[in-house]
Parts: sequence; structure tokens; C-alpha cells
Amino acid sequence: MYRSILLTGKKVLTQSSLAPSSTVSRLSLNQTQRFISSSSLRLNDKKKDQQQQPSSILTDDLLDKIGVEVNEKPQAAEAAKDKEGSSDSEPQAEAGKEGGAQPRKRRNVQSSTDIKRERYANLFYLGFLFAGIGSAGYLAREWDDNSEDDLKIKEDIPNGYALDSMWKRFNARFNSIFTYFQEPPFPDLLPDSPPEPYKRPLTLVLTLEDLLIHSEWSSQNGWKTAKRPGVDYFLGYLSQYYEIVLFSSNYMMYSERIVEKLDPLRAYISYQLYKEHCLYKDGAHIKDLSKLNRDLSKTFIIDNDENAIKLQPENAIKLEKWDGKPDDYLIRMIPFLEYLATQQVKDVRPILASFKDQTKIPEEFEQRVAKLRADFDRDQAKKSGSFLNSILGLPSAKAKFPLDLIHDEGVRNFTHFQKLIKEEEEKMKQQANMPKETFKLKDLVEGNLPSQEEMMKRQLEKQAEFEKQQQQQQKA
Repeated sequence: MYRSILLTGKKVLTQSSLAPSSTVSRLSLNQTQRFISSSSLRLNDKKKDQQQQPSSILTDDLLDKIGVEVNEKPQAAEAAKDKEGSSDSEPQAEAGKEGGAQPRKRRNVQSSTDIKRERYANLFYLGFLFAGIGSAGYLAREWDDNSEDDLKIKEDIPNGYALDSMWKRFNARFNSIFTYFQEPPFPDLLPDSPPEPYKRPLTLVLTLEDLLIHSEWSSQNGWKTAKRPGVDYFLGYLSQYYEIVLFSSNYMMYSERIVEKLDPLRAYISYQLYKEHCLYKDGAHIKDLSKLNRDLSKTFIIDNDENAIKLQPENAIKLEKWDGKPDDYLIRMIPFLEYLATQQVKDVRPILASFKDQTKIPEEFEQRVAKLRADFDRDQAKKSGSFLNSILGLPSAKAKFPLDLIHDEGVRNFTHFQKLIKEEEEKMKQQANMPKETFKLKDLVEGNLPSQEEMMKRQLEKQAEFEKQQQQQQKA
């Protein structure tokens, strides 16, 4: 047998016996020798790589003195590589940890600018704290009897400097800050009603979106707005009976242009309201009819949004949204609205509640009118078949149904009103085409501008000449 003793990478054999060894023992000695030689080559390669790497003249101590923070490399990755490497690298790593110098902790170096910034930040936080305390004390102050804002939110909260009363005053004033943005901009959204000769019997509030118009967006054409069939006749005919208020569910910047196209002369729509005039509550924009400065018993709204009418549902007619397809719903709603305005009702709410399905008011109203017409015809038949008329041979005078008389009168008024509107449109076109008198900057500097009376005379003369030309063209 042979004993192998490893001394400095050399193999020394001590012969314990001179007996020949087996083939297996020779193979094990050869493998051991190859492993030792390969490990020594690896150590030499590592030393060469370390010698070839260039070293920087900026050491960590020098960078620390000038105030530059050096990020230390993590030792976890190197330790993992050493564990995966050769077995002889582990003793070296352990020796390095035990005998080597530990990396010292870097001190946090701050420049003068950083110190100033930190100081200003602390002062800002301190000032913000004092401002918050002062604001809380101001909101918790006692009530001022001369202040209208305090009178609105005062309720039953007493004065005094008890913690309970101070907290209640603070809470009431703090909540009023947010309710200011939730309430409509004015307590009365509409002015007072006109005097009696010009006053309409009822006020009709109409929504704009998905009732009178419908807007859609497509990638090819962009936004497109469709006008519902019969809108012009609906607004023009009902304007003789109702004070029409258009209450849009969109903002003014988007809806004002549409209103101008629907009624350019403002002949049909009395007032326009927009989303800015809604009451914001529970995450919904509500159209509060109590803010209109009108009697609720003679005011109702036609809308298609439940959230918009949830404060006064008894004053509302809830309809389905119009999807843009042609229909005649607005035309079929006119007889009911005409009847409601011409009967001098004291309160519209019981009449609206009498309909089972508000989306089918035209159909149900037609059924009621048919029954009334049948009763009226029956009564007229009895009167016309009297004994005196049959003896004298007089023709029976058949009276007309009252609702038909009302409708005929409304049609005559509507046609006359349309003639006036067309005349007004022609006058506006003529005024737009009339030549306007211009002045030069020289006249303004020299003071040669005519007086207002002279300017009016010239304008009237030009208008008369223009009208004569228009008449001559019409005759020709």
C-alpha cells in the first residue's frame, strides 16, 4: 500500500511495502494529481487578472474627504460566487473576513444648500401648522348676527367657548365651504314672472340631451348631433301656452351653440339653464325646480334622467332616452300639453300622477279624448233630434268638439306668429347686408367724426334706399 502526503503541491510517496499495487489505486492517484494541478492553475489566473486590472488614483478615503458618497458593492454576490467556485477559495474568503479590514461606515455629508433647504422646509411645516390652528380657531368663533352666511348655517348652535359648541360651529362653517360649490350659483335661477298680460299660465322645463337632440361620436366622422323630428313645431306651437325653460344636462360651453341653432331669435325658448345651475348632491347633478323662482304647482319638467328629477318627482314626466331614430313622439305630446295649458288647472301634479305609465302619455290621453268625444257626439245627437226641429224641418246645428276648437285657435296663432318671425328674419338679413359707414384713423385723429344725430340720419337714409332697392327687385 501507498500513503500519499500532499506538501506544497508535490507528491511524495513513502513506501510501506514493496508489493505491487492494483490498477484501481493507480487510477485514484492520477485523478488526485490532476485535481491539484487544475486548482493551482485557477489561483494563478485569478492573481494575473487582479494584477492586470488598473487601479484608480481616487481612493475611497479621498472621495470621502471631499464629500462624495461612494456606494459600496454588495458582498452577497461575491460570496455566492466563491461558494460556487473551487473548494480552496473558501478558506481564502474566511481568512479575508477574519484578518482583512472591515469597510467603515460612510458619514452622511450635507452641503450648505441642503442644510438651507431642510431649514426652510421645517419653517414651512411650522408655519403651516400655525396657520391650520389659526384657521380652526377662526371657524370656531362665535356667531355674527350681522353676517348672512352665519345666519344661514347657525341653526340651534349656541355661542360660548365650550368644546362642544366650538366643535359644532367649526363643523358647520367647514361644511358650508363645500356646500357653496354644490349649490346653484344663485338662489333664484330665473327672474320674476312678467306681468299678467304677458304671463304664461304654466312653466315647462325641457331637457336638451336625448329629448330634443341626440349626439353620437364615431371614429370616421367625429361628433354628430341629430335634431329630433318635429322640434321646431313643438317649441313654436307650445311657446304660446308655456314659459319654456331649457335646462341642459351639459355645460354651457357645449350646449349654448346648439340652443342658438334651435332658436336663433330666442322666440320660443324663454330661458336657458345648464349643468352649472344644477344642485350637486350624493354624486349626482339634480335639477332643483324650487330654485326657479316659480310656483311648483304650475311648473313641471320633462326629462329622461332619474337623478335629475329625484327632488321633485311629482313635478316630472320621465321619458325614455331618444336614440336618434326618427319618430313622431314630440308631435303626439302636443295635444296633452295643449289641453293641460288651456284648462286653467290649479295644480299640475295630480294630473301627472293620474297617468299610469308616463312614457305612454300620448296613447293614454288619446283614449281619454276618444271617450269624451263619444259622449259629446251622443249628447249632440240627442239635441239635434229634438221634436221641434223635426216638425219645423230645421237643419240640426252640430257643435264642434271643444278640444278641436282650442286646437284650431292654436294653429291660427301659430301661423300668425310664424309670419312675424319670418319678417323679423328678413329684417335681420337686410341689416346684415346693408353697407355700414366706416371712418378712417385720420378722421378720428383730426376730430372730423360726425355727431350721433348725424350718424343716425345717415343710417336711416341708407336703410330707406336699401328697402327701395329690395322692393324694386321683388317687383321685377
